[in-house]
Amino acid sequence: MSRTLLKIEEVAIMCGVSSQTINNWYTFKRQNPDNDFAKLLPDYEVRGGHNQRFWDKADIGSLLMFKHAMPRGCKGVMGSVTQKYVRKETK
Repeated sequence: MSRTLLKIEEVAIMCGVSSQTINNWYTFKRQNPDNDFAKLLPDYEVRGGHNQRFWDKADIGSLLMFKHAMPRGCKGVMGSVTQKYVRKETK
């Protein structure tokens, strides 16, 4: 039985998020490899001369589990990734 591999755009549509959101998730995983939430993200496969990433269709469930388990908000777990360009207010 052959595996069905999906590009990031296809994975994003199936998960109901943008490609940039998935990029942010994996940036978080690289920065925090021991975090329990990061461990929920499945590893992807890199192929081709442009190092294109592919996910197995079976990984969609794990990605959705991560999406729903991850705390949200600028002060949340992923704040170091999603809020890196936000200036802190000075009083």
